[in-house]
Amino acid sequence: MSGINLLPWREWERGRRNRAFVAGLVASAAGAVGVALAVAAGIDHLTARQDGRADFLRGHLAVLEERIVEVRRLRNRREELAAQLAVVRGLRDERFAFPRMLHALAGTIPPGIHYARLARTGEVISISGTAASATRISVLMRRLAASERFGTPALRGIQEDRENAEYGGRTVQFDLTLPWLPNTDPGEDG
Repeated sequence: MSGINLLPWREWERGRRNRAFVAGLVASAAGAVGVALAVAAGIDHLTARQDGRADFLRGHLAVLEERIVEVRRLRNRREELAAQLAVVRGLRDERFAFPRMLHALAGTIPPGIHYARLARTGEVISISGTAASATRISVLMRRLAASERFGTPALRGIQEDRENAEYGGRTVQFDLTLPWLPNTDPGEDG
């Protein structure tokens, strides 16, 4: 057996292994390139899909932004209308406030007192008048204080008027102020 030369076979086997190795390398490289292309295509597909979702969301966000602007505009308009309505209600209430005040004052005046001047500044009423006696003024002030529509009256001045022909020698002139409480008025809606 020593006469058998195995060198050509070894050369041939070595060449076959080298070719198989190179073929494996080429196949591996081709597979790696294929996998890389497949992964890149998958990533591109997922990116395109995500971009589509983002575009969808941007479109809906734009619609929602328009709606938000519209809602803000409507809220501002509602506030403007509420302010106008408050002004109208205030004017309506003011229209009825003075007759109610006069009615309430007429209900508290005792006999023997005449009002010469009534003035209202805001929620304060100033009254000047003539009374048959100082006792009548006390009765008037008690009636005003007992009324739900007025606060506590304050007497600013009292002066005798002996020359008054209507009431005689005990006549006095008075000047008082009292707060008007319109929010306690029971007939405010009418």
